[in-house]
Amino acid sequence: MYFVEWLMRRTLTASKKDITGFEGDMKQFEKATEKYGKQYRGMQERQISDAPSDARSIYRMNDTYMDIRTFFDEWRGGVLLGLFPLIFGVVFFPVFILSEVTGIFFTGTVSQAGRVAGVGDYLGVIILWVVWLALLLVFSYLFRIFRMECLVQRHIVVRFNRRTRKIYINRPNFAGGNKVYDWDDVVASVDPDDQVVTKQRKREILMLFFFKQRTGAEYHDVVFLGAPLRSDHELYALWEYIRRYMEEGPASLPKPRCIPSFPWPWRSLLAPWSFLENKWAAAPWSPGMIALVVIASPLMLIHAVAHWCSLLLCWPVYWPRKLRRESTASGPV
Repeated sequence: MYFVEWLMRRTLTASKKDITGFEGDMKQFEKATEKYGKQYRGMQERQISDAPSDARSIYRMNDTYMDIRTFFDEWRGGVLLGLFPLIFGVVFFPVFILSEVTGIFFTGTVSQAGRVAGVGDYLGVIILWVVWLALLLVFSYLFRIFRMECLVQRHIVVRFNRRTRKIYINRPNFAGGNKVYDWDDVVASVDPDDQVVTKQRKREILMLFFFKQRTGAEYHDVVFLGAPLRSDHELYALWEYIRRYMEEGPASLPKPRCIPSFPWPWRSLLAPWSFLENKWAAAPWSPGMIALVVIASPLMLIHAVAHWCSLLLCWPVYWPRKLRRESTASGPV
């Protein structure tokens, strides 16, 4: 789940030694950040959509702050599924095998067979221990990958506080860590001068950029916002929803249908469906789409189960005390 955020953080904080061979690309990127940092200054006051929408992306909204989900929540379960044989071996061996056969060293007998243990029995137990230790060593090496979606906070949350006029990002340290930025410094992946957007269905991502030229930070930062958006029209509508909330308040917006933060299993069933949703909408109930859904349904079910299990192996989003107080404050801090 957090692989893209981890990769983006590594890219944005890379040293000159790490980017050897890509110096030209990085220089072009720096020029682009300067251009967009100037071009889109003041975009917070410019309306870009007549129909603001929550785009199925709001956790919570009140008169002080609004919590929004990030894009890659559906992209989880693959790591758990891929490492399942390894994890199963690490847990299964000591619980069901080693606990039974290790007694040979203490009793000198094979209790299951009711006979005295021989050299082969002792050697077999030693081999089983070596196999388990090897599995444990491999899992320890891959633990950083495992933590991309398990044993970590359940979601990344981006909080917009209209009273303090700041944006608070709550995420694991390896994915960029907790950050606080001024609302006036954000640059969104929308063009304020482009009033013509299409409703053609495609997967879109609303990206918020925090360029170091504007924030004064040591590095650039970026966050991927919202549910899988179904067109650039919906992308603009989500940004307009955020913009109006921060500039005008919730009274100027339609009431959002907030998504639950609790990992209900039915929401995990929607995760694999999001990858087929646009194709289905383009040709609903067509023989080809029905056949595709039927063929893909076993894989979708496996993905849904792995997705839900990964959520259960995570803990709820935790806001550090200082950041929680500041991000929920009803006035400038």
